[in-house]
Amino acid sequence: MQKSSWIFGLLAGVLSAILEYLFFKSSESNANVMFLSKIIILTLCIILGLILAKKLLGGTISISRTLLTGGIISFVRAIVMIISFLVLYYPNGDFYQPKVGIAFEQATKKVQQDDDIKPADKAMELKEIKGQIAAQYEPAGYAMMSIGSSLVTGLIVSILMAAFIATNMMYKQ
Repeated sequence: MQKSSWIFGLLAGVLSAILEYLFFKSSESNANVMFLSKIIILTLCIILGLILAKKLLGGTISISRTLLTGGIISFVRAIVMIISFLVLYYPNGDFYQPKVGIAFEQATKKVQQDDDIKPADKAMELKEIKGQIAAQYEPAGYAMMSIGSSLVTGLIVSILMAAFIATNMMYKQ
């Protein structure tokens, strides 16, 4: 049963990594569409993994098993995405620099147009935002974001699926 969780995690990770690769390769792609697509892929893989787990266990699955299976799928997905990021990042992150430049331009426009930021603070605010953007495209920052977003999304989907397909064995007596 754990083998199926690993398989669905690998599938979700590979598909998400391919989407990210296509996003960074394309000049006309939208980041919001990529993030939404990655969430949909993870959700589908968790749902299919939980349905398969339920069938393998004879039609019943506990809430804890549902959460564990969803967590494993999410964690494996994050690991696959981190590995693909590191492969593309090697040796110095040149693959990601065009998108980093675009993100810096967008941040500059946003800070310049924001009337809530005092003119004297705009340079400091922009420097802080650029530092946060740059950290997302480094291995440590990407790893933290990938694991965090995968586990949070996986936990939420697993909880929702537990409500639909899980059977609480404590009350089955």
